[in-house]
Amino acid sequence: MSDLVETYSGHRVHEKPLRFRRQGVWLAVVQVLSRWQEPGALGFTVLADDSRKYFLKYNQENDIWKVSILSR
Repeated sequence: MSDLVETYSGHRVHEKPLRFRRQGVWLAVVQVLSRWQEPGALGFTVLADDSRKYFLKYNQENDIWKVSILSR
């Protein structure tokens, strides 16, 4: 099952994450700390409005987002 992530799509699809849902709560992305791309995947390390860092990974082939917490 895919996690819910809303993104801004400008010149590229999923250019920047805007918010995501974690345990039933929407969290806003305050800052994108890093981003990477590899064949078939995009990844972002973000700071959310709950002051925690998260890793957001998008599997392009399956159109699935996965959200993982990096710090509490």
